[in-house]
Amino acid sequence: MTNDSILRFLFTDTPIKGAAVRLETAWSAIKQYQKWPAPVVRLVGEMTAGALLLASSLKFEGALIMQIQGDGPVRLAIAEVRNGTLVRATAKLDESRPVTEAMTDRELVNAGGRGRCAIMLDPKDRREGEPLYQGVVSLEGERLADGLMNYMQQSEQIRTKLWLAADNEHAAGLMIQKMPGTGGKDEALKNDPETLNRIEMLAATITDEELLTLSTREVVHRLFWEENPQYLQEQMPKFACTCSRERVLAMIRQLGQTEALGIIAEQGRIEVTCDFCGRTETLNLDDVTSLFKEGEPTQH
Repeated sequence: MTNDSILRFLFTDTPIKGAAVRLETAWSAIKQYQKWPAPVVRLVGEMTAGALLLASSLKFEGALIMQIQGDGPVRLAIAEVRNGTLVRATAKLDESRPVTEAMTDRELVNAGGRGRCAIMLDPKDRREGEPLYQGVVSLEGERLADGLMNYMQQSEQIRTKLWLAADNEHAAGLMIQKMPGTGGKDEALKNDPETLNRIEMLAATITDEELLTLSTREVVHRLFWEENPQYLQEQMPKFACTCSRERVLAMIRQLGQTEALGIIAEQGRIEVTCDFCGRTETLNLDDVTSLFKEGEPTQH
């Protein structure tokens, strides 16, 4: 049995949709090789839940990559969702700036007001050399959810409300969106501001404790049972990393033969550890020599 769920839902005859997510097994796998302080655990967990929620509203095959570049103790944080359910996340800290237990999201990533949030879409059928779609906004508000809602409004012009929570055991979130008008068969949908406001007000009553302890279906039922939401197919997100020995070899080729052999001479081996899953690939002198015999050596 999995304890991980993304549940999408609609409100009949309205242009309003939503999704709830809760992670346990996948979140444990993401944190397995990390030693983050509690505020960073919360931040990365909220990013992971937020990325899954935003990806759940997209109709495309590929990856959604959420990236925060901060000017606080967290220099970089990344959450990546592939094909709507495969997820991984990591963070890089500025070791010279200690993290205290009471730090807020703003203090972690936007202490000087220069934090940025970027969301990139990488379609499965993207041609080589074709750039990724990317939207970038400044981080606003005290919580990560504020920055993501600002992104959706500024970059996508989609009214979105988000509630995110995370602790050492779970990462969870709730999203309500007003779908843009598409015409055709959707013209019959009632663009009713009163209904939208009511649903958003009901959603706003959710607490972090409820998000972290209740199942996705329990969350949606508790909030919206009087609105008769229509449930869509529930999906089960999983932790999955894309690192491989082949990718490491390609990176060493780009590094160049001279520099690669220099590292071997100095350290006796080359070790590359994945920031996402902690897997380490080790190359010795024979590995590097064979690698550059496969094609023309690259000198840098």
